[in-house]
Amino acid sequence: MPDARISELPAAAFPADTDLAPLVQSSDGLNETRRASVAQLRGAVLADRAAHVRDHGAKGDGQTDDAPAIQAAVNALAGRGGGTLEFGPRTYRIASPIVVEGATVRFQGAGFTEGPPPAQGTWLLVDTTGFTPITFRGLLARGSAVRDIAVQQAHTAALNASWAPTPYDFVVRVEDCFGGVDFDNLFLCGVNKGIHCRNSGRLDIRRLRAQAFSCAVEIDECYDVPRIHNVHLWPYWNGGNDVVRWQQNNGDAMVFRRSDGAFIDQFFALGYRSAFRFASSAAGVTTKFYIGQAYVDFAKYAVLVEGANTTGQIAGLTTQGELFGSGGTPVAGSCGVLLAGTGARVQIGNLRVDTVEDNPVRLEGSNNRLDLFSLRCVKFNTRANNAAAIHLADSGAAAPNAVHLGSPPLLEGPPTPGPLVNTGTNGVLSKQAPAGRAARPGLAVGSADAGFFAPSATSLAASVGGAEVLRASAGGGVTMGGAAGAHAFEVAAPASVANRVLVSGAAAGAPVSVQAQGADANIGLALSPRGTGALSAQVPDGSATGGNARGANAADWQTARSGAAQVASGPRSSVGGGSNNTASGTSSTIGGGDTNTAAGLGAAVAGGRGNQAGGTDSWVPGGSFANVRGQSGKGAWASGQFAAAGDAQAGEQVLRRQTTDGTPTRLTADGGAPNAANTANLPNNSAYACRIMVVAKEVGGGNAKAMWDFVALARRDASATATNVTASPVAGTAQAAALGAGSTTGWSVTLNADTANGGIAVTVVGAAGATINWVARILSVEAVG
Repeated sequence: MPDARISELPAAAFPADTDLAPLVQSSDGLNETRRASVAQLRGAVLADRAAHVRDHGAKGDGQTDDAPAIQAAVNALAGRGGGTLEFGPRTYRIASPIVVEGATVRFQGAGFTEGPPPAQGTWLLVDTTGFTPITFRGLLARGSAVRDIAVQQAHTAALNASWAPTPYDFVVRVEDCFGGVDFDNLFLCGVNKGIHCRNSGRLDIRRLRAQAFSCAVEIDECYDVPRIHNVHLWPYWNGGNDVVRWQQNNGDAMVFRRSDGAFIDQFFALGYRSAFRFASSAAGVTTKFYIGQAYVDFAKYAVLVEGANTTGQIAGLTTQGELFGSGGTPVAGSCGVLLAGTGARVQIGNLRVDTVEDNPVRLEGSNNRLDLFSLRCVKFNTRANNAAAIHLADSGAAAPNAVHLGSPPLLEGPPTPGPLVNTGTNGVLSKQAPAGRAARPGLAVGSADAGFFAPSATSLAASVGGAEVLRASAGGGVTMGGAAGAHAFEVAAPASVANRVLVSGAAAGAPVSVQAQGADANIGLALSPRGTGALSAQVPDGSATGGNARGANAADWQTARSGAAQVASGPRSSVGGGSNNTASGTSSTIGGGDTNTAAGLGAAVAGGRGNQAGGTDSWVPGGSFANVRGQSGKGAWASGQFAAAGDAQAGEQVLRRQTTDGTPTRLTADGGAPNAANTANLPNNSAYACRIMVVAKEVGGGNAKAMWDFVALARRDASATATNVTASPVAGTAQAAALGAGSTTGWSVTLNADTANGGIAVTVVGAAGATINWVARILSVEAVG
């Protein structure tokens, strides 16, 4: 019926590509009827639009192998420069490989309903092993994508304790694209392995939901920042103990080998051996990875670092290592973070680890460094074997492992938490801060100019208000009260640690103490000034409170005085205590008491009050108000006074001289010529009752000896010239020895009044050719006034 009207023609059951159809075509303003095949019409209408898998024969019935039809559609798109390949809401069985190569093709599904079996939306069903279902390969495949599609594999093993997944290859492989392939809204429901990317940078995975038994994503040779966001790995296909526990023993959710700068964020995984496994390949290891927010449940390890020199950061991670379906029992050997290789550098901002067998954090190998800025460990040390929150393996001769804490960790039970770090390791656990300086310490406390800083690699210092107040140096001790070299106090590093000083305080009413402590039964305690510096119980201040400066090498333990001069002011002088005492003579000493004075060279006052030792080598044993009156070597003691010190006292003086001839010679306190200080002189208006004993001994060739004993009354009135001595034996007459031995012929002693100096003159005569030592002791009872 060539001339029949169109309305008179029979209806076509299903138009084939070779069928013809009339059409009116406008050309140069003229309408002309022409014919065209259905294939020609389709090509014209669908030019530059998305293709559909059904156009190439895909059935989507879940029975037919639709892979050849899908491959044909991919090839067709490649022939026209790539494009979008649409999948309807059907189940497409894939039993042979689909390869996208030489073109950019985007697989676009119709979405999916979560959960098995394949339900509404677009599903790919894989039930045959030995091939990769979808592969993107080569440079021209960059920019390809898979969106809004679900995938399920058939696993027929019996669900029992021996269950294992069917060993399918990865669902998708991205190979040698050198650029990005995107995955968006992909559902892998019960697959053995999910996505593998090799030698293709800028991989982008978003909204991935999966139960991938062995591995969800593996990346290697990715040199340009892959990105993985919004991942939820959950037992969608089967949540039984047999399946999930197999994953806990064998599955690694994310495996990174050589990957540069991987970004992972908003990640959740349940039931894996490891959530993030950083391994290695011939191409290298992962560096500069970043994990933003991650929560890992029922995993042996949240982070497992095996590759040497892996580096990366984690902003926030929560993980728990419970054996699935066990009611709280942890997986054997579980821990939150395990650095198992060498040279890793990992930083974690916030880390919580719950329910692990022993250690929440472990560093094995050597030279690993982990920086933790906020750590919380809950329910660890579950075997009660004193397992530490952080276990640092001893690296032996290799570089030690180190963990640096940014804040104090929180360690919680039950059961009783273990220690923070294990013992018996050369590993380092510390909190570190920059070296800083006094004005801006590296670790500030309260304000920017107060805290701790490190002046050198071997010292640590503290500053307040920008000024150093404390420093501790290795091998150099501790300085306090100012910068080193301008400090006020120093504790030197000891040569031995057997003995030490204990400085302790006390409650109100009790004294503070400085004690020698240590291993020895008897320990000395030394206070050593420098050079000619003095020791004193108070700081000299020129007032009655602290007193004047002490003498060179003096020691002054007196703490009460009424005048600034009442101190140990003489060189090498000392005041043992008491009050208001003055030791002004060189090498003079006052033991204590009150208002005593030792002004002579070598003078000494043992104690008492109001005593005066003003002569060279003079002394007062105690009592009150004795006065040696400037006499050399004289001792005096009293129990009080009438009107002035020394007016009612006893005294004692030793005189000496050596003779070698028969010339009369005066005995004196210092063995020199007589003067007012070295003889037995009286003050004006005084009377002394004396006993004078003299002994003489020949030295050298002879061996003669003799003694004399006098009782005398010495008087001195208004002046020295008014001095008189009466004695028994008679004064003024030479007396032979009272007792003697050997040849003492010519030896004599005469007592006379010394009107030049105002005292008692003891004059001796020896013998020519004889060397004789003469010693006299004068015991006196003295009244003055």
